[in-house]
Amino acid sequence: MTTPDPPTPQPTPIPASLADWGTRAVGFVIDWAPVAILNAIFFRSNFVNFILWLGSLAYWAYLGHMEGVTGQTPGKAIMGTRLVSQQGELIGSGTGIGRKFAHVVDALVCGLGFLLPIVDAKRQTIADKLIDTYVVTGAEKRPFAVDLWTMPKGQAGR
Repeated sequence: MTTPDPPTPQPTPIPASLADWGTRAVGFVIDWAPVAILNAIFFRSNFVNFILWLGSLAYWAYLGHMEGVTGQTPGKAIMGTRLVSQQGELIGSGTGIGRKFAHVVDALVCGLGFLLPIVDAKRQTIADKLIDTYVVTGAEKRPFAVDLWTMPKGQAGR
């Protein structure tokens, strides 16, 4: 009697319709435009710079929360992209915030981690690889409006 061969591990599926680098970059610029504008206006005062730095840190965490709970930041909503796990699901608030702060690794290698989606087959940054997330297209595009920066009703507490 022969024993059957053990099953060979199947490669994990990659979500369809991965977002290209340009789309991701424009979304990032949209997300950070408010901070850049405030920094440009108040760049002379050390105290104001410190307050803006703290505000930027809180904003960064809030964007991570939004991304984890809804899959989108304002920039992603405008560009019609969203963040998903390998299974195509939302990643949750804590993981979303962790991914935002994992982008520090992308910056530590002279910012090259942010350019990795240009050459990577899975179009992931280093942070995406660490957290195992993907930015995909196909989400409904939303127009630029103030409500892009607020959580949809029913999702704020998740």
